Amino acid sequence: MSAFNHSSDNPRQTIGNSLGRRPLARKKLSEIVEEELEQMIRRREFGERGQLPSERELMAFFNVGRPSVREALAALKRKGLVQINNGERARVSRPSADTIISELSGMAKDFLSHPDGIAHFEQLRLFFESSLVRYAAEHATDEQVALLGKALEINRQSLDNNAQFIRSDVDFHRVLAEIPGNPIFMAIHVALLDWLIAARPKVSEHALYHHNNVSYQEHIAIVDAIRARDPDEADRALQTHLNSVSATWHALGKAQKSPK
Repeated sequence: MSAFNHSSDNPRQTIGNSLGRRPLARKKLSEIVEEELEQMIRRREFGERGQLPSERELMAFFNVGRPSVREALAALKRKGLVQINNGERARVSRPSADTIISELSGMAKDFLSHPDGIAHFEQLRLFFESSLVRYAAEHATDEQVALLGKALEINRQSLDNNAQFIRSDVDFHRVLAEIPGNPIFMAIHVALLDWLIAARPKVSEHALYHHNNVSYQEHIAIVDAIRARDPDEADRALQTHLNSVSATWHALGKAQKSPK
């Protein structure tokens, strides 16, 4: 059924009433330029890695000012469709998994500042890595399991140095995320850890020493289950580990906030 009332004797009133129900959004010039350039890129009118016309040429082509062109190019850069280097024309690129995740980064960090934000992201990590360890137990090659073993050994060697242990901890989980061979999984893994680590409270190395030892032992349990090709046990070990990590950081953060 049409949104317009054809029975009305006043067409202008009919259109006005319809538009009152469906307001038209007025686009900025930069948005129009962005959409046109995006379509041209997707139609491959510019080859991949090829240069776009200069800002001056784009201004003349679209009959707009430099700010509109620059805003449009910045928006295309955020979408991963162009690369912009100082002093050079914009070049066509293709979006990557990292581009997708980086677009979410600002919103994610804002969400983490909400009262339950960290808990929600920790739950997301639990769901995500639970699938990763189950997949690893069922499908990891011998070479991939050996890489996990190497990451575990570096973990052990880093126990007395908190900064090194954190790096080795991140690397251990990165090896897990690499096993399916899906670049989107890797981008999600890197982003999740970056966001969560940045949101954690700053605590002394002494306070983390016991936590590091516990994490290392839990990593051993995860690798043992993967080596045994037992996805259920790998999942249980992973959940035990991440729940322990979550509880530890919650307790450390609470201790820091309590009066001395």
